Amino acid sequence: MKTFYKRLLPLFLAALITISLTGCKFNIDYDIEVSTDKNENTEVRTELSGPYDVIRVVDGDTIIIDLNGEKTKVRFSNVDTPESVAGEESGKENTPEGFVASDYTKKLLPDGSKVYLEYDNKTKDKYDRVLAYVYLEDGETMIQRLLLKDGMAKVFNDKQNKRYTDEFFKLQDEAKASKIGIWAGENND
Repeated sequence: MKTFYKRLLPLFLAALITISLTGCKFNIDYDIEVSTDKNENTEVRTELSGPYDVIRVVDGDTIIIDLNGEKTKVRFSNVDTPESVAGEESGKENTPEGFVASDYTKKLLPDGSKVYLEYDNKTKDKYDRVLAYVYLEDGETMIQRLLLKDGMAKVFNDKQNKRYTDEFFKLQDEAKASKIGIWAGENND
């Protein structure tokens, strides 16, 4: 495992150097401010399950919780953050933005915090992770909304889980227009 991190460090440093030399406007600021907007959705929400203890944050859009005594991976439904824990076998590349998104989620959900889950039509992904809309301990603040509003994620348009799709695209468009987070670069789409 140490070999993996030794190989990852030069790649990460090279990415940071490339970003700074190309004049990219992406601001890697680890003093992350987290929005605390409550549930602004006007649609009818289904019943929440929980609370569940957060064991740890895997990356910007995946956590591990204690679900009835079982360690269970939960993938935030309908959002996708840049990669921060991609292995070589995945063919994906870790990005500085992915590390920022991961830190953002860790700030929202420190180990031991409580979350509630709301399910849509599809409850598992192809990797057998639970798919859910994830709420903070107050039961009102949805993580997906915060990630999108603060430009930490893109909408992942799942054809089966579409309860909040319109709202999510609106939040993404607002973050794009404000050029925040992953949308800070001049040529981001």
